[in-house]
Amino acid sequence: MALPGADASNLTALRGGGAVEALLGNASEGRDVIVSTPLVHPEGATPDVRGRLNLNPAHWGVRAIAEIGVAIALAAVLSWLAQAFPLRMPQGGSFGLEMLPVLFIAVRRGVVPGIVAGGLFGLLQLTGIAGTPYIYHPLQALLDYPLAFAALGLAGLVPVGRMDDVHNLPRLIAAVTVGAGARLVFHFLSGLIFFAAYAPGWEAPWLYSITYNLLYLLPSAIVTAVCLWPLLRAYDVAFPGDRQVAG
Repeated sequence: MALPGADASNLTALRGGGAVEALLGNASEGRDVIVSTPLVHPEGATPDVRGRLNLNPAHWGVRAIAEIGVAIALAAVLSWLAQAFPLRMPQGGSFGLEMLPVLFIAVRRGVVPGIVAGGLFGLLQLTGIAGTPYIYHPLQALLDYPLAFAALGLAGLVPVGRMDDVHNLPRLIAAVTVGAGARLVFHFLSGLIFFAAYAPGWEAPWLYSITYNLLYLLPSAIVTAVCLWPLLRAYDVAFPGDRQVAG
């Protein structure tokens, strides 16, 4: 009797003893290009934007979900470390590396996994589990925490490639720029709407909001990009098959 969902190739593999591999392929590892997002595009290929979104959580695989959990925990630790130093801005915001794990997920796994990791981390910040939040208004809190960190996931739109090729470094910089820039948009809106009164009389509120947020976001993004490169390179060495796309 044929197993449900098994075709002729699967039955052949079953007879050869590869039952689990035949039925599941590499889905649990996130490497089956049919059911999982291709993380890197071949040279000269047109980037698959839909693939980079990675919309279906059912196709993420066990390793991807585990990576998201670890990234959230590391981001929380890095957030507390950042707040332990006197680098916190008066109306919220501080220099730190909490973007690093979220951007790692976005680059490795795509947009939606990055959004999930960033959004959950932002919620932990909002509740005080992953840092001490600065809350002035409910909408401001939503903009500055869950939405701002979820926006880091947009870095996944940029196909970065393997980090053992120095020609891919501009792509990594572009990915960090897209993610940090998306986060900046939400902090800018929060500052413009709720903290315009803090702007000096000689400075326009919109300019004050941009300047204020860039003072900590820009150095954070630069250091994050510097740290992200060796991390991705080490991961490529440890898991060389994970970032390949079938032809």
